[in-house]
Amino acid sequence: MTMRTERGSAALLLLLSFAAGSASPQQRALPLPLTTGAAIVQTLSFEGGDGESVHLVKLASQEGLRFEWGLIEVHATGDTIRQLLRYLEATADVASAHRLTVFYDPKGLEAHPGYTMHAVSRAVYYRLRSGVADTFQIMALERPAGTGGVAAGLGLHSHREMPVRWRGTLSPVGAGTIPFPLLVNGQRVEVPAIRVRGSFTARQGHWEPELLVLADSTYPLILKWTGAFQEPGNVLQTVRIDMPTQAGPTGGTSGGGHGNGSEGGALGPMLERSLTSACRVELPGIYFAFNSAELDPASDRAITSVATILARHPDWTATLEGHTDSIGSAASNLALSQRRVEAVLRQLAEKHKVNPARLKTAGFGSARPRESNATIEGRARNRRVELVRECSDARGAGK
Repeated sequence: MTMRTERGSAALLLLLSFAAGSASPQQRALPLPLTTGAAIVQTLSFEGGDGESVHLVKLASQEGLRFEWGLIEVHATGDTIRQLLRYLEATADVASAHRLTVFYDPKGLEAHPGYTMHAVSRAVYYRLRSGVADTFQIMALERPAGTGGVAAGLGLHSHREMPVRWRGTLSPVGAGTIPFPLLVNGQRVEVPAIRVRGSFTARQGHWEPELLVLADSTYPLILKWTGAFQEPGNVLQTVRIDMPTQAGPTGGTSGGGHGNGSEGGALGPMLERSLTSACRVELPGIYFAFNSAELDPASDRAITSVATILARHPDWTATLEGHTDSIGSAASNLALSQRRVEAVLRQLAEKHKVNPARLKTAGFGSARPRESNATIEGRARNRRVELVRECSDARGAGK
């Protein structure tokens, strides 16, 4: 049986706007290239909740970006479906392609010559920025009647679905750019975006998605789709970029940024500094399956970093705090947040031999939001795990 997966956008170059140490994003640009080891987190908001998918950059090279997606889908029956999906977005196609593919066949080739996968090409971007519409095609899936939104927000499909080519145009909407919110290594930043409207036809009829595209010609990634996958109520949005370097609101980069070392690149030192100075840190890179305490394999780097820090400071004790968004009942969110931090503790103890007596767990559900739950990006920020060191400086910080 051939499974196909619909996907959305990822980033190669983000122009981050913020002031160092400021609680809200300001106007200071910092280039942040997407390197080997980076993780792109996308949220599909659909009727019934938000589902996240994590796309790891396994290799960034002159050839392009090689991604890996460890798809996990947990069903209400308790069944869990896992797939490891790999795909290549070629540098040559990012330069000039006028076609985009938003599904993936795991039995097919990793490369799709002539197509981008996460961005419009630079050639298309230049025309849009000059105020001119351009021809464009999107390869998507024809879905059986009654399938509704993408299952569990992750886009798992059956062999009954067939690829369909949507032909039409992309047109700019308005002039200039608008700010778009992202989390980068757990910090809120803003990037400039342009508004774009698509107008496409295929044998099913007409499709007019609204898009926000990163306003940078190096890699004009599609930040947001409204009407994603031909479903008017679906919104696919890039919500988080977790980098394997020290790049972020408070400093520059550590260098290579490959993130494959025993400490998860430079993530460990960044977390260690925060725990030392503020006694509390939000753990970027901890991911779970939709509405589940099932840890995504992409979480390994962050958990390894925590284990390394605890090994270096044998006198430290700490609490793992779990937080959710407000979708669902307060009781179910409270239970989910507790199960999630228990899963993190279990992996620290079983895989990394951390003494579980050094760690406590506390689930707070949706009671302590960082941002508004009324937005996709706010809910994504509120779904988090924090590590709180037991020291006097930790009293109520960041809550």
